[in-house]
Amino acid sequence: MVVQIEIPAGSSGPAEDNKITIKVKGFDKILTLESKIKIPIEHIESIRYAEKTIIEDRRRLGMSRAVGFLFGKRFIVGTFVEWERDKVVFWNIHDKKAAVYGNVIVIVLKNERYNELVLEVDDSERVMAELKRVTGHT
Repeated sequence: MVVQIEIPAGSSGPAEDNKITIKVKGFDKILTLESKIKIPIEHIESIRYAEKTIIEDRRRLGMSRAVGFLFGKRFIVGTFVEWERDKVVFWNIHDKKAAVYGNVIVIVLKNERYNELVLEVDDSERVMAELKRVTGHT
């Protein structure tokens, strides 16, 4: 089950309208202890497609689970600390091949609880285009 990302229509208006909302769905809410993550647009440092081998690469560097669930190389949801990179990362991937198919995006953050969000999404091209539009990133 992929996450749902709500992106504001424009970047002007009340502060609440200047946030993206990541909605965690289904049983993942229990596994991650998160139902929504709201991020101010100005805290998004960069956006990119995940490397095709992101799960294997990150596991090789060493990750410790804070809250979440890791099932082999296939299923990873929750908050993980990546000691090598000194990062706290929120993951929500259900299909290990999602990154190979280009359905995993990485949102790098500043001044937030998480340093990165690694998310499997349904329509990655649309999500990337919308995020780039509201953030001004290329």
